[in-house]
Amino acid sequence: EQQEGQRQDKQAMCKKQLREMPNYFVSIPITNDQILDKIEDVQELIFTKEPDLLRALIPVQTMHLTIIVAHLRTEEEVKKAILALEQSKTKVEAILQGKLFNMTFHGIGQFNNQVIYVKMSEDQQHIFNKIAEAVEGSFNDMGLDITGSKDFKPHLTFLKLSKAPALRRKGYRKISSDLYKEYEDSPFGTEIFSQIDLCAMHKKKQESGYYYCECSVNVDCSSAEENKEQ
Repeated sequence: EQQEGQRQDKQAMCKKQLREMPNYFVSIPITNDQILDKIEDVQELIFTKEPDLLRALIPVQTMHLTIIVAHLRTEEEVKKAILALEQSKTKVEAILQGKLFNMTFHGIGQFNNQVIYVKMSEDQQHIFNKIAEAVEGSFNDMGLDITGSKDFKPHLTFLKLSKAPALRRKGYRKISSDLYKEYEDSPFGTEIFSQIDLCAMHKKKQESGYYYCECSVNVDCSSAEENKEQ
């Protein structure tokens, strides 16, 4: 009886965790073709060496930098999240002070040899962190559940073993850096930060292949442009 009780508790806990899993995320989309083409080159190289890994590759149309993840239970909470994102715009613009934020990507990194990503230049990460804090603050002010968010080191994931569970059964536990060593220290290009999205993880993607967006906020750096023209 005790075992049965424990089993039910465990099931209830698993269900609760599933219910509270993040289903939305706030991110900066990556749209610069130079970056996306270079990521595709790396993916092609990996695929050429290990065709089995095709299903673990992340489509370049979905490339983004995650700021936070959120668990939004109701339409009401989604509306609050849209409001939170709109409110964070002013804070983010205050951080940038009219200057362009050029996000430069260089080299490849990995998490536990299971997630492979393109790195953002170290010296720009503090601005990204400030932007993330501003967004986080707005979501917390609205009382939204962003407990699933960790300190995201800004990165562009382009291969994820967990995306293709069948690979585990084939014996893939790790991705060898030999598969992409030619690009390990390569420049990937620069994205000018201009937009923050609130995206749904599980809704049907857009025709472009990018995630379904509930809301996109354009960050205004027009004063930087004006200064350049003068």
